[in-house]
Parts: sequence; structure tokens; C-alpha cells
Amino acid sequence: MNTKKDSVDDRMLKLHINVPKTAEQFEVRLGVLRYVAHANQAVSIADIQTAETDKSAPLIRGYLTDLLQLGYVEKESIWTYVATEKARQLFGVK
Repeated sequence: MNTKKDSVDDRMLKLHINVPKTAEQFEVRLGVLRYVAHANQAVSIADIQTAETDKSAPLIRGYLTDLLQLGYVEKESIWTYVATEKARQLFGVK
């Protein structure tokens, strides 16, 4: 019997694995990634909501979890995210 509790990120990833990806979801993920890659500092979900999209915090958290799993963002703290070198290169950000 597995007694390990899933983290919030693990639960969010499980929720998004079964959700079909649409063009709109792709565009929002791309916008989130673009925003994080061009930010000169770590960003929070609230920063992303204000600047990039009006989507809910849990939905953005799910998108960030996807991008984290793909190696485009990493967590700087519990609440903030930064782009990896891979993401900055993708958008030509130095």
C-alpha cells in the first residue's frame, strides 16, 4: 500500500494529464512562458494574471506545472517562478 502523499504539483499534473489540449490552452501556456522568460525577476501567479491572462490561479498553476515538467521554468520559492536558460534561449532573451 502506497502511503506517500502527492504534492500539490503532483495533483495538478494528474488533473492536467487527462485534459485535452486546445489551441487556446496552447496560446495561454505560450503567453505565460513568454511573460516569465522576459521578466527580469521571479514572477508570481498574481503577476501573470495581471499582466498576461485573466485565467484562474489554479489554471495558471497547472500551466506552470506543465512548463516546470518540460524544463522551461523552475520554482524560485513557494510562490515565485523563473525561466530556465532553455526558455530564455527560445525567446532570445539574454
